[in-house]
Amino acid sequence: MEVKHLSEQLNLRETLHLARLAERMPVSRFRFGSPCRFVRVLDLTVHLVLPELCERVGALRVARYLRSTSPRWGRSWRKW
Repeated sequence: MEVKHLSEQLNLRETLHLARLAERMPVSRFRFGSPCRFVRVLDLTVHLVLPELCERVGALRVARYLRSTSPRWGRSWRKW
């Protein structure tokens, strides 16, 4: 199986299309787990859609941070 990675070069539609292929088992940074780990829609909104909106207004660091902290897709953005 080919591993798909999300990229900053993709637009929102392409990112959402590839999200299912790039999704991995959720792993939280915290011992008790984050809300995004348990609610996929929340994770999708906070870590894929919101960063795209932040990029449009020029908040690139915020967008990068939100993408990399996703329990499902963060490893795809970090590439490790």
